[in-house]
Amino acid sequence: MRHPNPPSARRHAPLVLALAAVLAAGAALAESGTVLKPTELRSEPLGSAGVVGRLAAKESVDITERKGAWAGVKTPAGAAGWVRILNLRTGTADGKAAGGGNSLAAVFQTGSSGGAVTTGVKGLSPDILRGAYPAMSEVEMLETLAASTDDARLFAMTGGLSAQKVDYLKEGRGGRRKQR
Repeated sequence: MRHPNPPSARRHAPLVLALAAVLAAGAALAESGTVLKPTELRSEPLGSAGVVGRLAAKESVDITERKGAWAGVKTPAGAAGWVRILNLRTGTADGKAAGGGNSLAAVFQTGSSGGAVTTGVKGLSPDILRGAYPAMSEVEMLETLAASTDDARLFAMTGGLSAQKVDYLKEGRGGRRKQR
């Protein structure tokens, strides 16, 4: 008769439990949020994707995923889709953060003053920026892809384009911007 709990199963039990805990934690990472202004719910994280619904301002959603500037959301009514992150505020409708210690909230956090919402680059400290240097091998690779003046002229003529003289803009209104 075989032993109901072979030694190999006992050896893998901690691994199985850890995997189950990670999967359960992933499901718990959904963050609550509030829609800032009326927005379209899209089928994919693209501006050209089909509209699958509309969300009203101050509507509560669960943020389930993030892809670039888009957040995957699910409404209490069960509708799911994608909205721009800038149209969301994490936390509850009264502006308070939902739950304590949830690091996913920091990913979606946006600053705001009045009605304007802003985002910034996260994860780049001044020390990292000061130590930044150009990747000259990449610059050289880009230079090999540049078209010569003669190649560009031939391409334009082949496409039926002709040279046009364009006057410089006058200084002042519509001219150069002042350097800050």
